[in-house]
Amino acid sequence: MISVLMTSYNAQDYIADAVRSILAQTDPDFECIIIDDGSTDDTIRIVKQFCDPRIRLIEAGRIGLARALNLGVRESRGEFIARHDADDLSHPKRFEIQKATMQHFTGYSAVVSPLYAFYAEDVPHWPGFGLEKARTSLNDVRKKLMLFNPVVHTSLFVRRDVMEKIRGYDESRASQLDWDLYVRLYENGLRLGSLKVPVAAKRIHARQFFERGARLRYVFDGVVLQRRAIRALGGGLVYHALLPLWFAYRMLPHKVRMWVKRGYFSRRPGARE
Repeated sequence: MISVLMTSYNAQDYIADAVRSILAQTDPDFECIIIDDGSTDDTIRIVKQFCDPRIRLIEAGRIGLARALNLGVRESRGEFIARHDADDLSHPKRFEIQKATMQHFTGYSAVVSPLYAFYAEDVPHWPGFGLEKARTSLNDVRKKLMLFNPVVHTSLFVRRDVMEKIRGYDESRASQLDWDLYVRLYENGLRLGSLKVPVAAKRIHARQFFERGARLRYVFDGVVLQRRAIRALGGGLVYHALLPLWFAYRMLPHKVRMWVKRGYFSRRPGARE
């Protein structure tokens, strides 16, 4: 079984779409654990309108993202854990593809997919791809982790025993929990692989933007984490030399960074299913 971990905080605008994208999965063997982190809007009411027994709502109060995620890990009953943000969407065949990939590539502890972003009220246009190609193509993300976070957190699909081994998310961190998690996978001798096709889509909307001071703290924390990744994963002087460049990139206006991501990091394969 697959345990879907979805955390929510004042997510009334998009959580219904997120839940529907889970319920539309072609692999029906899952539980969807929604950990609400103290919402004050209609999030809980919206979730309770879904009458599917596979949905489990935990009203945790305001405990923070890392603690909410770890609570979900402890409550999970599946062999695999699939992360899903309350404002993002999953491809209908996501679970089918990622589970088959994990079974095919037994040397990997987790599978993710490339960035695929869409704006606010848009509808993602999923690229066509062959299922066999999707299941049997995987890239190790080790080198990319020393440069930036190449992973859409909402696409994470990991063995539950692995999450227990690395003790879940670091509750001392206020941000970039996912990047830290991926680095710790490698620090524990494990591997993270990325599909060549996107099976999860990240929604870009106004609530994700930072005030300038918060943005600076976020970027500085990212540089510290990147330095740790370079040391832990065996990067050389070239990787350290690129740190100022990445700091400057992360301080660019949001629209510029998204233009770069869409043009370079996004994957929009043209293969047909």
